[in-house]
Amino acid sequence: MSDYSSHIGILGGGIAGLTAGCTLLEKGFKTVIFERSKQLNEHGAGISISPNAIRILDKLNIKDKFIDSSFSPEKIIFHYKNNKVGFIEGNQEFVTSTRQNLLQILYNKYIQLGGEVLFNHDYLGLDQNKVELFFSNNQRYIVKHILGCDGIKSPIREEFFPNSGDPVYSGYHAWRAIGKGDLVDGKFYLGKGKHIVIYPANSEGKISMTAVVKNKNSAKDSWRAMGTKAEMLDDFKAFDEDTFSMIDSSEEIYKWGIYIRPPLKSLYIKNITLLGDAAHPMVPFLGQGGCMAIEDGYAFGMLASKYQGDFKTIQKQYESLRLKRTTKMQARSLLQGKIYHLQNPLIIFFRNLFLRFSIAKFAMARIWNYDINKEIKKLDQD
Repeated sequence: MSDYSSHIGILGGGIAGLTAGCTLLEKGFKTVIFERSKQLNEHGAGISISPNAIRILDKLNIKDKFIDSSFSPEKIIFHYKNNKVGFIEGNQEFVTSTRQNLLQILYNKYIQLGGEVLFNHDYLGLDQNKVELFFSNNQRYIVKHILGCDGIKSPIREEFFPNSGDPVYSGYHAWRAIGKGDLVDGKFYLGKGKHIVIYPANSEGKISMTAVVKNKNSAKDSWRAMGTKAEMLDDFKAFDEDTFSMIDSSEEIYKWGIYIRPPLKSLYIKNITLLGDAAHPMVPFLGQGGCMAIEDGYAFGMLASKYQGDFKTIQKQYESLRLKRTTKMQARSLLQGKIYHLQNPLIIFFRNLFLRFSIAKFAMARIWNYDINKEIKKLDQD
């Protein structure tokens, strides 16, 4: 048994776990990340990071590195039935990239700060009184506090938040691929019960594609399940096949079912705090899943510093900051999916009118303008 009793133990080396680890280390807390995978790895997934999270990357001194290795689209252009219906002007701090790129930058920062990642550690159980973690490789560790950052299927959530609901199929399945192309804008292609998002992921021609289908027949809940171009095109017969030209250069196409869980009533219990998808998995239609994970990790680290390791106070204030916002993002993401996949022609007409006059930009402003540091400062006034 290894004694990490002076460390905060982080289950999961994804975006939430690494952001929390970096922030905590910056503030003088020892951390150790337990990651079930054998190495840092993501399977062909794009990501968009909006200003609310970019501000946090700036505080961690990795903003420039992330932006330089990613892309800021000139415009976000919306199409319906292959015709342009509107656009939103780009924002230098709305950045499109790949999850792998973001994770690698966070990981490098974490290691640079002296953080430790123990790979090949698949969570098996916990003695909550001793704060002792057990793993399938027969390793055991005592830690000071536990951050559950282990994703939508979080076993620690299932064990210690038993009434929080199982993962359920959202009614959507999706395709994704990373390929090559010449693109300076992000593009949305909307259709009845379907939509496609394509955007540049860096300045060297890397392109990310995600194509979503509303389908009551559930698809496999696996981030690594492979698909084929023929299968994907069969899902999108009404769309111009040229829309998918970038995937000709993609080595791999993935298909996965999008799953959700009900909102939690509390984000912590005793010496366990949940972050990221373990706390609030959401459908990807607002582009805020990764951003919420960054906000969570940073918020916990800043609160740990503010309240000097008093975890009861940290947890209470973390929940007061995060629960309402993330629950709202879960609901708004579901609503956005309904807006993208409208079937009624009259309602589609008004949706497209909404897009034509860039009202969508104003609708996103409240999400993007959120500043976690300002919210933390407000706690002193409450």
